[in-house]
Order: sequence, then structure tokens, then C-alpha cells
Amino acid sequence: MFTLFHKDSSLLDSSRKERHAAIEKLISQGTFHSGYYLLLMLAILIVTPGILINNVSVIIGGMILAPLLIPLLSISLSLVSGNTRGFLRSLKILVSSVIIAIVTSAALTTVLAETGVVVNWIPERINTGVYIFIAFCSGIAASFAWVKENLSSSVAGVAVAVSLLPPLCAAGIGIALWQPLLINNSLILFSANLVGICMAGFLVFWILGFIDTAGVEERAIEKADES
Repeated sequence: MFTLFHKDSSLLDSSRKERHAAIEKLISQGTFHSGYYLLLMLAILIVTPGILINNVSVIIGGMILAPLLIPLLSISLSLVSGNTRGFLRSLKILVSSVIIAIVTSAALTTVLAETGVVVNWIPERINTGVYIFIAFCSGIAASFAWVKENLSSSVAGVAVAVSLLPPLCAAGIGIALWQPLLINNSLILFSANLVGICMAGFLVFWILGFIDTAGVEERAIEKADES
């Protein structure tokens, strides 16, 4: 009856093969050759106009395409495994992604924005705790889905549930239009989502036994760097 928490449970336990496959997939998809930055750029070019015209369908389309979950989950993985090189690598990808998103959206806004445009996507008041909780729940789903192949289809849904790219694009829009409140709230929202996802990823990877996988992660990084 309570098989979910049984020690032989397939959900709260992972095989060596599943752990190795999850690590290799995370590391390999965070490289230039994997198309990570191409997907990121395309997502930015979709989300930014979507925010400017306040079109939810367009924004959601860009959110599904955006690969920002990869560096966040990679950071959580490295913290669990204790791999410093993996952590710094993932942090570099995340920082690069943030800069690219903000700069590109700001530049695009100067070209596309009409006079007096109002951005309604970012609320004026942000309950940080609520957004961290939502991101935490989404991060749990994303982490499990990354390890368990039968749950992998839920990753796209997680990308929509937690708002990662829109706040960065909104911050870029705020910079281009010089709206300090929009910049501030956008960065707060992104930070809340980042914290929630990383916390959830750390918890899930720890439960699933990724503590002793630093060597596997190191080999995956070397393989990715050589390709």
C-alpha cells in the first residue's frame, strides 16, 4: 500500500545506470555543440516580443523551448556529488545565460518596443515565499523526470510551471525602457525560482543516491569538453 516509500521503490531509488545516464545527459546538453545556446537565443527572441505584446501563448512557447533548467539542475548535482569543477562549469553556463538573456532582450526591446509600452507579465508585488514554493515543487518534478525516463515528458510542463526566462527578458525590457521597478521585481522573481529549483534538485539528487558520483561527473565533463 505504501510502496512509494518502500526501500525498493522505483521512484525514490535509482539504479547505477539511471544515475550515470542522468549525469551524462545533463553535462552533454549544457554545451555549445548541443544547441543549448541556440535554443536559449531562440527562446529569448520569442519570449521578449511575447512580453511586449502581452501574448501568453507566445511567452509559454518560449518557456517550453528555453533550456535554463539544465544549468540549475547541474548546479544541484555538483553540490550533491561534491564536484567543484562541475559546480563552477554549471555556474559559468548559468551566468552566461543570464547575461545573454538580459542583453539580448534589452537590445530587442529598443528595436521592437512602442512608446508607452506597459509590461503586465511581472506583478508589482511579489510574494517571494510563494514563488520559491512553486519553484521547489517544480524542481522536484524536473529532477525526478531527469533521472526517470518514464517521467521525462513532464520536463516541458515544468518549464511552463516555473518562470525562468520571462523574468530575465522582462529585466532586459526594464533596462531598455528604464523602468527600475520592473528590473527589480523581475530579478527578485528569477532569484526566487533559482533558489527553489536548486533546493529541490539538491534534495532529489541526494535521495536518489548521487552523493558518490563525482568521478562519473568528471568523466562526463571531460568527454563533453573534448567533443
